[in-house]
Amino acid sequence: MTSSTSDREPLEKLGAGLFATTQPVPLPFMAGVELRAFVLDAEQGPVIVYNNPGIDAAADRIRDLGTPQRLLINHWHEGMHGAPALDVPTFVHERDRRQTERSLRVDGVFGGRERLGDDLEIIPSLAHTPGTAFYLWDNGEHRYLFPGDSFWVEDGVWRAVVLGESDRAAFVETLALLRDLDFDALVPWPAQTGRPAVEYVTPEEKERQIDALLQRLRAGAAGPNV
Repeated sequence: MTSSTSDREPLEKLGAGLFATTQPVPLPFMAGVELRAFVLDAEQGPVIVYNNPGIDAAADRIRDLGTPQRLLINHWHEGMHGAPALDVPTFVHERDRRQTERSLRVDGVFGGRERLGDDLEIIPSLAHTPGTAFYLWDNGEHRYLFPGDSFWVEDGVWRAVVLGESDRAAFVETLALLRDLDFDALVPWPAQTGRPAVEYVTPEEKERQIDALLQRLRAGAAGPNV
């Protein structure tokens, strides 16, 4: 017999030191798509990536890993869920601070590319929103890229989300950077219901998907699913 959602563990282990919230959080404007938060057992202590109501459902499990050090916001749209009750400092890129503070307390900001310990890197893109930032985490086995919903995976295809506030030139520059960036796992904020939270990729597949995205962007494609 299949267990109900209420019987599921609130935090699912996906790999060495990588966990995902399991509480279903539908994306309001796209059917069949759910949002997750992820917990990294990082060098500095537990780090949460992406804001999500599932954080509070998994609060006890998160604290079992240690005192949460940071909640890393990819961009200000994550404030639509409000602040988690879990006591954790929230960080966002400085260009998205004002918008984020409408719904979340911001405890710290960052500007340029920087490291949080040896295993976690902040890579500003300024593409999806003025203050979008990607996170790259190395757990010793895989290098996980967290792009928010700047781009995600739909039926195996990497799709960009280009909005009115998006900077197309910055988006192209970011994708060109990522083409040569060493990562082998993509962890977007949204995922289709039933699809894996992590998309593992070969270097060849990564380049193929990014090249296709770049071609569509340079051709002028726009909208929530380029």
